[in-house]
Amino acid sequence: MMMLRLLVLLLLALGGQALAQTVDAPVMGSSAGGDATAERRHILVAGDAIGGGLGAGLMRMASDGDLYDVTIRFNEESGLARPEVYDWSETLPKILEGKDYDTVVLLLGSNDRQQMRDGDLRLAFNSPDWIAAYKTQLDRVLDAASALGAQVYWVAIPPMANPDYDAAMRDISEIQKERVVAKGAMFLDLRAAFVNPDGSYTDTGPDETGTIRKLRGRDGVTFFKQGNNRLGQLVLEAIVKGASSLPAVSVAAVPDVAAEIGVPFFGRPDGGGDSVVIQPSGFLAVTSFALGNDAAVMPGSVFSSLQGLARPGSDAARLFATGEPSPAPVGRVDDFTAR
Repeated sequence: MMMLRLLVLLLLALGGQALAQTVDAPVMGSSAGGDATAERRHILVAGDAIGGGLGAGLMRMASDGDLYDVTIRFNEESGLARPEVYDWSETLPKILEGKDYDTVVLLLGSNDRQQMRDGDLRLAFNSPDWIAAYKTQLDRVLDAASALGAQVYWVAIPPMANPDYDAAMRDISEIQKERVVAKGAMFLDLRAAFVNPDGSYTDTGPDETGTIRKLRGRDGVTFFKQGNNRLGQLVLEAIVKGASSLPAVSVAAVPDVAAEIGVPFFGRPDGGGDSVVIQPSGFLAVTSFALGNDAAVMPGSVFSSLQGLARPGSDAARLFATGEPSPAPVGRVDDFTAR
């Protein structure tokens, strides 16, 4: 228990830094790109408003070092259902012309719950004729994106707060998945990262640092900056891991940073929805120093050391492995068993 007490003291000493929160306005994305070099991986992100936000988040997540060059092209009201208004199958070749993109990331569909035109006909959403026309347009976009040999990643539409709208988006995502897999591209379903354990919608979750925060706007559609960062982080991890060896993956197959390094999940929202995080900024470095490890040691090995010091089955072992605190002694103020 001595090690557990040391850990608690470190947390209390540094905890104030972790509770500071910044409220960001929703970010829909922007059009930008860095200077390309032969050593960098060139990534194009294209899509609607949500796709633009993903691009902004991916750019921020890839900005550490010179490994990636991210370019964003988006049209907020675009999609696949109205090519007569904005046609990505015609726009993408112009964007790709003369460029050397290794990867193309697409997120489209949030505007597609509407009729499609076929000459003078109006095709009702999700009718057999609508589905056939939608697949045709989707194939055109996929062919345009992969024409120059880039690996194409199609990101599924995220969950929506309105149940009817979300059901429509799920139907569209299933159609997209079928055609993306058939065309040999990668379909990334990140839905599980933005829902509750029971699958219901939530606007709160871990951001790119693992801190529990509001990720989405009140409209139940848009993402805040931290939500876009999380989207970008998940997509970048899939690209880095070379997930193109599989036709489709869910978020469960996309490595999570915290899970990968073995850091337990300490953060939880309180009853009012605000974040309560007890892992302060700089904690890993302090713990590493206290254990006598090299300052450059990876956080995972720090927690591995703590787990190794704890007696198997003890309260400390459960805390370091899963973030599960020991139960409060009977009668203590935080013992709620009799209340």
